[in-house]
Amino acid sequence: MRTAMEKFDVVPNYYKYFLQVNGKALNNKQNKHFFNCVNKIHRENYKFIYRGQKREFLQRVYNDINFAAEFRYSLFLIGEKAGMFGQSALPSINEIDIAEAGNNEFHLIFRMLCNLLRRQFPFGATRTALTGFKKREADITAFFSDNNNLQRFVYILSNLPRERRIIVRDYYLALLHHISKSEYYSSSFLLSTTTNFLQSQKFAWKGETEGSNNPVVLFGWIPKNYEGILNVPDTKILARKIDMNALGLPIYERTFFYTQEEVTLKGGLLPHYLLGYLHNYQAREIFEINPTLFQVNDFWNGIELPIDQSTFNERIQHTVFGRYFTMDAENGQYRQYFR
Repeated sequence: MRTAMEKFDVVPNYYKYFLQVNGKALNNKQNKHFFNCVNKIHRENYKFIYRGQKREFLQRVYNDINFAAEFRYSLFLIGEKAGMFGQSALPSINEIDIAEAGNNEFHLIFRMLCNLLRRQFPFGATRTALTGFKKREADITAFFSDNNNLQRFVYILSNLPRERRIIVRDYYLALLHHISKSEYYSSSFLLSTTTNFLQSQKFAWKGETEGSNNPVVLFGWIPKNYEGILNVPDTKILARKIDMNALGLPIYERTFFYTQEEVTLKGGLLPHYLLGYLHNYQAREIFEINPTLFQVNDFWNGIELPIDQSTFNERIQHTVFGRYFTMDAENGQYRQYFR
């Protein structure tokens, strides 16, 4: 049977999608407003991102079997969260609180990176990716493969201000998050997205055949003023904030699966920066739009949607999320809460 992989679009084509909000087709006025807003979002923000997902998975997460009805309300109120927030109140041995960056956290990060970079995988894409990484990123591989560097690593970071420790923590955690065989992956507070629409479709359609209603692609963005705050800093962002060479800490130019063009989000994809999601229904490509987009006027700045989260605490009780997080817009600080 022919798979849908053969007909992927390289870029989104909103003109061929059935555009709707709250399950209803857009009228002419809404259609014009939508395209004006999309152009503004692309113009005013740092990066536009996509995330491939599965309908069946999202239904379980939001505790909703009726995808076309209730699912969109929870998503556009809560957003999508990283896997750690779906766990119980009992922390895993490799878990790191999104707000913490102390000596214990850096001990754990060093140990997990050391174990990963020393490990030998017998076959598959993981072996290829890890082997290639070790060859081209020799400095960071050598540093974290040597246990004698542990105390120096922790000492250097203990002398940095808290906001800089957070930046370095996230930079190294991204490596552990980018490979599913790492000890950190299942307890990660990070969420993978990509700037490559084609790549997001491949993730959404993996294992599916043509005509499937299971694939979903989320569309979102990262504002310029939250670059390196909503997302993990890449090496370019890191260099603008911290001189790692002066600290004596190694960097990496490219991660394991760099061709996937990943943008790693902290905590999750907030509904304030969620345009909508693309899915299939009855052989039609439907783009369900965040309804808050139609509550802003033509003077909207294109940066952040004014999401009303007054019912957040009530709604999250009906999902699998055992925790949630907040991000202070003033200082970019995160906090974690249990439901």
